Amino acid sequence: MGKKKPKYYAYFLPESRTRGIVESWDDCLAATSGSSARYRGFDSRGAALEWLDAGAVYEDRKAAKTLAQADLPEDAVFFDSGTGRGQGTEVNVTDRDGTPLAFMVAPSNRVTTFGTVLLSEGRTNNYGELMGCYLAIKVAMKTGRRLVMGDSALVLEYWSRGRVNREAAGKDPDLAKLVKATAELRGSFEAAGGRLEHVPGGINPADLGFHRD
Repeated sequence: MGKKKPKYYAYFLPESRTRGIVESWDDCLAATSGSSARYRGFDSRGAALEWLDAGAVYEDRKAAKTLAQADLPEDAVFFDSGTGRGQGTEVNVTDRDGTPLAFMVAPSNRVTTFGTVLLSEGRTNNYGELMGCYLAIKVAMKTGRRLVMGDSALVLEYWSRGRVNREAAGKDPDLAKLVKATAELRGSFEAAGGRLEHVPGGINPADLGFHRD
């Protein structure tokens, strides 16, 4: 098998005017996480440098998003939640191509015509993100995948690890129950070699369309 052709990722941070070129998606993510960065993948360092020198402009934002998503792990399961459709909080679980997967593990009477899961009235978006994480892990375990990705730091770093504010848990027993269930499921998933990682909201394939790029 031939050696894999290298990929170059150029990034630009408008706030600090910082720019750079790295050779892995993980390094690009580390350099741009938490910022409104612009980034693109290229087949050569020269092309990456030309893009930076030209101002790191997205000629076609939709095309740029598609290019960025193409560099995401092919075997990952993605999750997101949103309320933008106006019918309540929805949860989305997909593959890298945006194909809905929640139907594999969610009650059929909760799955919408869009392939999302509609939560009961009054559920917050953060609760939806946690439910998305829970369902995504279940899908990953059912399909033999080893990576789950979402854009909620609260869920990835705290709630899915069983870390929840005592007052919040006391006010919402259902939240406390879901935190516990997700933490236990995550523990089993990671014990079997699974991982949970962050993906920028703007390129999350499960994004319900309510993020600003």
